[in-house]
Amino acid sequence: MGNVRPERLSGNLQGRTTGMNTTENILRAGIYGRQSVRQDQGIKQQIAEGKRRTDAEGWHVAADAVYADNDTSASKVRGAGTEWARMLADIDAGKLDVIVVTEVTRLLRRLVDVLEVTTPRRSVRIVSTRDGIDTGAPLGKLLLVILATIAESEIERKEERAIPYRAARREAGHPTSGLVPFGYRWVPGVQRDERGTRYAVVPEEAAVIRFMSRELLAGASLGGIVAALNAGEARDERGALLGESSRTTRKGKRWITTTARRLLLSPFPAALLPHKLPEGEHYNAAKVDMARCTPGAWEAILSEDAVMAARSILLEPTRLTHDGNTRAKHLLSGIGRCAECGGPIRSAQVQTTAQAQRGYRCTKGCFVRAAAVIEAYVSEAVIALLSAPGLLQWVPEDGADIDALRARLTVLQRDRAQAEALYAEGEISAATLRTKTGKLDPEIQSVDAALAAALQADPLAEIVTADDVRGMWENVTTARKNAILGALVHRVEIGRVGKGVRVLTVEAAEATVTMGWRRAEHRVSLTRARSLVSVTPRVPDDARGVIAAALVS
Repeated sequence: MGNVRPERLSGNLQGRTTGMNTTENILRAGIYGRQSVRQDQGIKQQIAEGKRRTDAEGWHVAADAVYADNDTSASKVRGAGTEWARMLADIDAGKLDVIVVTEVTRLLRRLVDVLEVTTPRRSVRIVSTRDGIDTGAPLGKLLLVILATIAESEIERKEERAIPYRAARREAGHPTSGLVPFGYRWVPGVQRDERGTRYAVVPEEAAVIRFMSRELLAGASLGGIVAALNAGEARDERGALLGESSRTTRKGKRWITTTARRLLLSPFPAALLPHKLPEGEHYNAAKVDMARCTPGAWEAILSEDAVMAARSILLEPTRLTHDGNTRAKHLLSGIGRCAECGGPIRSAQVQTTAQAQRGYRCTKGCFVRAAAVIEAYVSEAVIALLSAPGLLQWVPEDGADIDALRARLTVLQRDRAQAEALYAEGEISAATLRTKTGKLDPEIQSVDAALAAALQADPLAEIVTADDVRGMWENVTTARKNAILGALVHRVEIGRVGKGVRVLTVEAAEATVTMGWRRAEHRVSLTRARSLVSVTPRVPDDARGVIAAALVS
């Protein structure tokens, strides 16, 4: 224990009185600083003031005897990992004789904390530079207890006043300070509008969330989504690549499936404030009761329907922890089979005379082939089939007009962006901006929800109804292509080629690749017909249902 020996204390006091100070009676001091809000300058000032006092007293402060708790409340338990806990451990180890603080409330604000630093539990001298408290002097401990009692009473009264305020704030849809959800930034009090909006959209992060949502609802796996982000292949609604910042998380780390899952489950992008958690329970997006959420007082990134659809997919009981689908890394992952033995194929490195390249291999060793030409053939086959006459009958006539919805959404988003630009240039007032966005936002959310619902009901409709099927196919992620291919075929068989034979063209690949179209064997001949304008695919009447089910499974 770090008990102060009477002879050390008396010797020091005597030395101070007579102007003598020997090595024997120099006290070992620790300086403690704390503040509830993170602000480095405030902590530095407290430490500097404590250092001036220790220098004046001639006390020794070791390099590791400065304790700074930034962004830490003294009205709550300061447990493991805090500087308070480290200081108590040093007292127990006998390293400290005196603790110096600027004010008693910096050190403690609860009577239970007084017991932590006073006898009989610990005996260490406490000195405050501003309060005039010194427990080494008569009545020092009594004054310490009195000030701590007053501080604790103030905390209790403050808590009583805060309860109705917090309830009113939550009812108004305002979040508390702390960790800000991805897609938003915290708005300081002096920058808030008259509605007190606390979250502002970060456009680059919002684009990532929208990409994740679109991909998931279109049938892509979480693995495929994060692979596209990490590779810089993610695109916005118009097909443009997202910025470089989309390749990493807010902390600069690579995307992983658990991070993507957490973001897609979160109610915050839909401007929904989660219900209050029971005391001691940590926030878990998967456990949020959406029915109990409060409409948030900030701009939504996704429609509520889109978030609900994502949650229904990700929280499906039969879904595996790894997203239930690992077929996202390559076009034929989970779909390709060996034509010789019927076994699955895996990704592999193929060594050529020039350089190593990605390939496919039979797991039983029947072949190892370059992937590029095989995937080019498969892509051409899919594009040709999706461009074929009669395919539009797969989309219900009474379904939503996806092209019209997409066009309307583009116009609305453009109008909103123009209004924001005019406001930024000072051409319109904040009131005018609110009027414009107040009219645009509800319709944007409505059209966005209708589009999301249409694509979820019939995921293949997006590519089938596209004016440029090839452009649409080339701009979607590998995971999305994998999902579409899996809906159209039950397998793609790859045959081996003779030793020394090089397959370098799509036409040459046709003889070695067989497309196993769902419910009907249909071999697409790209050699005889570059498009299927003159070819009628043998597709069953229920093909649309099969495809839709496959894409959302």
